Amino acid sequence: MARKFLCLAFLLLLVLLFTGCATIDLSTPALPEEDSLAAARTGTGTLSGTVRDAAGKRLKNATVVVEGTSLSATTSSLGKYRITKVPAGKVTVTAFLEGYTPQRKTVTVRKNTTTTVNFTLSQESPGSTSLSQPAPSPQATVPVDLLVTYGWGKNNVVRWKNGTVYVYDATGGNGTVDVASLLNSWNDVIGGVTTFRLSSNPQSPVKIYYDVQKVTAFGPGTWGVAFVWWSNYEIVKAEVAILPCGTYYGGMNLCPKIELYLHELGHVVGFGGHTNDGGVMDPVPRSTTITATVREMLSALYSLPVGYALTKAPGVPKDGMAVIPMRWEKEKE
Repeated sequence: MARKFLCLAFLLLLVLLFTGCATIDLSTPALPEEDSLAAARTGTGTLSGTVRDAAGKRLKNATVVVEGTSLSATTSSLGKYRITKVPAGKVTVTAFLEGYTPQRKTVTVRKNTTTTVNFTLSQESPGSTSLSQPAPSPQATVPVDLLVTYGWGKNNVVRWKNGTVYVYDATGGNGTVDVASLLNSWNDVIGGVTTFRLSSNPQSPVKIYYDVQKVTAFGPGTWGVAFVWWSNYEIVKAEVAILPCGTYYGGMNLCPKIELYLHELGHVVGFGGHTNDGGVMDPVPRSTTITATVREMLSALYSLPVGYALTKAPGVPKDGMAVIPMRWEKEKE
């Protein structure tokens, strides 16, 4: 009897142990879908593909942009592109080429994986635009002349979309310039529709960096260069290349100053020209004053929707880019 009792007790113990283990297993079930998504959100991957027209012809010099980042590529003579270090997760990718309607695709990029994204662009009809907005009859408070003169889009509104735009400063403000404060100065002018914020993410859509070769290629005296890209009239990427402290152009001592940063950021936020009114947007700024002309233009720019037709005359291509250098001159004695 004792032996039988011991056997029954042993069996009961096994059942309890087995039940306990089963309970633990059931309380933490495997979720492969969640694990897969979590893996997709970490690290970086690669995008590659081919851009063709509707007839299947490979398109050279098309631009492919990962929206919300500074990542982009230009297609080769075979219409191929490749973008590395793309943040894992869902991203929106846009391909555009002058004369063609842009195409947007949203895909999931996975860590250490190449995702193929091909594009087929349709050629635009002469005089067509993707935004069918009539020429307005602006209120007297909208300074159309200023927008046409100083806007990147000339007869159409070209600006950043509403929301937050992040800026990565690889120069650290040269150790003396508070870039975050300068961005707030432009935010005050714009009025809150679009806000520019400093970010530690190198893949931000706006990037400030040192590049001696790129800047000096624009000729003697060039201190900095602003590059702006837009798609469907919406600015999607901007870069500011500047010179670090040093001696250039046969003995010219240059060092980044607040005027340089504020001026180039003015181009980034949407001011596409130069004034001659003693302010920071003069070709060679002598002050950090954001003048009434600049304030009025930018405030009006962000009061109108992206792509808005200011006049019946044709504007710039709805997909394009612009480059504007800033030169430095010695102060007059």
